[in-house]
Amino acid sequence: MAVSRWLLPVIIGLWVGALPVQLASGQGQSPPEGEPAQIVEEIELTRAIIQAERQAIVTRAMDLTAAEAQAFWPIYREYRLEMIEVGDRLVALITTYAENYRSLSDEMAGKLLTEYLGIEKARLHVKNTFLPRFQKALPPKKVARYYQVENKLDVIIQAELAEDIPLVR
Repeated sequence: MAVSRWLLPVIIGLWVGALPVQLASGQGQSPPEGEPAQIVEEIELTRAIIQAERQAIVTRAMDLTAAEAQAFWPIYREYRLEMIEVGDRLVALITTYAENYRSLSDEMAGKLLTEYLGIEKARLHVKNTFLPRFQKALPPKKVARYYQVENKLDVIIQAELAEDIPLVR
């Protein structure tokens, strides 16, 4: 994938920096205080920037013909909209965790874990739902490449989140 080595860390830095959970790994620090409306605005702005950069990365990585691009991009936009809904759930989950981190009960931990697994299931459902549509629009190798690109971007974001969010105490 021909992606600039500096671009992804910048995107990730923006993503992680905007989350209301800048918790030091394993240190047990609580999330920063702030205006909820301001935090939501920062998250939305950051997510818009990430979406634009994500599309630029996909554009460079896919090397689509004009006909392929015409078929691919409408499906891509629908796919990303559904993935944004899944992302909304993840942001809500992380926000809830941050708000409850210091006094996390067993009951809340169980609810958060159940929601996390539901989010992962929803992410997989979207990928499976859109696969036949991508397969109709593109040759198999390009569909595989697209799913690889998406996976790499998602894994990088997840790794950064995992690094910044402390373990339950």
